[in-house]
Amino acid sequence: MLRTIEATKDLLLGLAPWVPGHGRYGLDSLTTDELERAVRGPVTGARLHGHRVEIDSVGTTDRARLHLDWNDIGRSAGLPPTAFAKGTSSGLAPRGIVSGFGCHTYETRFFQQIQPAVEDLTIKPYLSRSGIGGRYVAAFEDIALRGTDGQNVTFYNADDECPLSHAEAMMDLLAKLHGRFWKSPRFSADLAWLETYSRRPGYPFMAQAFKLSERKFMAQDREVPDAVRRLTKAYVKNQPALVKVWEAMPQTLCHGDDHLGNTFANPDGTAGIYDWQVFHKQNGLRDVAYFLMHSVPTELRRTHEKALLERYLHGLAEHGAGAEALTLAEAYDTYRLLTIDGWIIIVFTLAAGGMQPDDRMEVTAVRAINTLVDLEVEQAISAALR
Repeated sequence: MLRTIEATKDLLLGLAPWVPGHGRYGLDSLTTDELERAVRGPVTGARLHGHRVEIDSVGTTDRARLHLDWNDIGRSAGLPPTAFAKGTSSGLAPRGIVSGFGCHTYETRFFQQIQPAVEDLTIKPYLSRSGIGGRYVAAFEDIALRGTDGQNVTFYNADDECPLSHAEAMMDLLAKLHGRFWKSPRFSADLAWLETYSRRPGYPFMAQAFKLSERKFMAQDREVPDAVRRLTKAYVKNQPALVKVWEAMPQTLCHGDDHLGNTFANPDGTAGIYDWQVFHKQNGLRDVAYFLMHSVPTELRRTHEKALLERYLHGLAEHGAGAEALTLAEAYDTYRLLTIDGWIIIVFTLAAGGMQPDDRMEVTAVRAINTLVDLEVEQAISAALR
């Protein structure tokens, strides 16, 4: 009950046009002086004459590229001419969602406490701070600058076709992430605040939100197989029981939203990931299922699905799980079951509208529906509820 009250308060603060400390957050709160201190590091004498904010996109957060005007010392030292930033959404509904679900505080805590353990897998932060009502701001490296000698960073949109090489690199990334935090002792120490998804801020709203989303989504003019309609209703009806099933599984740190649009390929072909607003404790196969069903074209997934899953499991054993990592045969049913957790997010996003471009989400929805049918997830859900 207390969590519900707190989440409701945060949601209302997110919808408010102004909150105490409002001026310290958002893209327009960044000052040249603080960017100079955050970015220059040990380069003595480097000065930032000014910076310019170029809005990149608006969604759950407002995002921008920062153009940095260094003095001669800074330029000679190779300090970055650009950085990237995200901050408080200018949109009312997205700001309410971010606030009610604590996305802003979680991402700030990620950069402050967790990023050093996964710095090779993600982006370098310069600064991050959050306040009440979904207000926050973060600045970090412009990863496009990692490209050298004609080798560029590859960025993806959610509806792009993930190549096999990147899917393999993502299995390696997830294996490292999950292996490093496999049953981590930090979960009862400095990361004791980190919750499973069902105990994150705002989760009490989700049961009702999923019910409304399911009705709205299924009423839309789209082709949805009967099996997918049934399993969606089954999930919504039995969500608490299903959550207990997968939260009883061995836990690690999950990214939580690892679709293709939140990933990139480094010049050397390794994968990277960003947007850490919804990370939580859960079984790592949830991230694997989420990525493959959202991001990999259907025929590529059908051909390489088990090989990709096996690659992940081998990497997981190598990077922390050891003998506790499951075999492919042991993991396959869990993988099938956890696809439903990614599917309901697609249903919610399409029903809510405005969180992602609809045309991109339609491509994702088709991939996901094909996955649910191919893997006979309706049967997996039924078995889990027996």
